[in-house]
Amino acid sequence: MCVFDGRYYLTLRADHSAFVTRSEDGLTFEPIREWTFDDGEVLGSYNTQQHWVTIGGGLFLVYTRKGADNDHIMRHRAPLFIGQVNPETLQVIRKTERILIPENHATLGNSGVCHISDNEAWVTCGEGLISRGKRKGERNNVLFVKITTE
Repeated sequence: MCVFDGRYYLTLRADHSAFVTRSEDGLTFEPIREWTFDDGEVLGSYNTQQHWVTIGGGLFLVYTRKGADNDHIMRHRAPLFIGQVNPETLQVIRKTERILIPENHATLGNSGVCHISDNEAWVTCGEGLISRGKRKGERNNVLFVKITTE
């Protein structure tokens, strides 16, 4: 959950999709709705974490999703994306989606966000167990991304 412009935002995951809701007081929330892009297409995130980032006066979501040439990755848990969220429609603005951490033959998704300032946030993410595929036997990495605005 996060607070942005005086409202509370909550993202939820389920086995088949991901959902979002908001609240004016942090206690009573609107009915949940499935995450979509601003063109109405379902986001495609499911069964993994999503995290909020508030930076530079904007509201952003960090997530993984289907449909990114990533069917070879368990539960589509790589790459790790970031996209700006329209706080009124509760949709990810498709043209803002960027790959935050690229796919490298390991699962991602167990990430964390640290708000450093209004203009800086850090995202950390550990790779999942690599026991098969192109990186079999390699050590997992812990990845770090610093997000800044001007």
